Amino acid sequence: MKNKTQNKKRFELNMKVLIVYLSMGGRTKKVAERIANNLNSDDVDIEELKYHEKATKMLSVQENIMKGDLSDFSYDKKIEDLESYDLIFFGTPTWGSQPVPVFYGYIEKVHNISGKKFIIFNTCRMIAIKTLEKMEEKIESKKGNVAIKRTFKGLFRIKISKVDSFIKEINQWL
Repeated sequence: MKNKTQNKKRFELNMKVLIVYLSMGGRTKKVAERIANNLNSDDVDIEELKYHEKATKMLSVQENIMKGDLSDFSYDKKIEDLESYDLIFFGTPTWGSQPVPVFYGYIEKVHNISGKKFIIFNTCRMIAIKTLEKMEEKIESKKGNVAIKRTFKGLFRIKISKVDSFIKEINQWL
């Protein structure tokens, strides 16, 4: 009986979800994929923003990237229009106490962000400082709404139990 109730609730509250992330060492990718595989939604798109160059080159072009020039990244262009999505995740590694430049560029480039719900997360080895606050400020400056935010820290790896706890929180919220 409990399973039928859970399935009914899941079906009634099903949302179209987009998970966008950039991963430099694989940690953010693991978190994003874990979320995609365990989220209570049957309609999840996951998209990695892949940088064509070495990460160090991003530093020399970060100003252009932050303005929306994502020409050095590969991804499915359909994620530039958020109209069909009910919930958008964005995951980023910490880049000098802030999100990677492509986060800012993506938020500049996308359409139909106003009123959209976001869940943001970042990964870091030790210190994230104000990464999530900066992400939230940028999203809200474009009239999006941040519902949940989380930092995953780990010197060598992210604890999967913390990711699973985060997913459980999200699934209860949905």
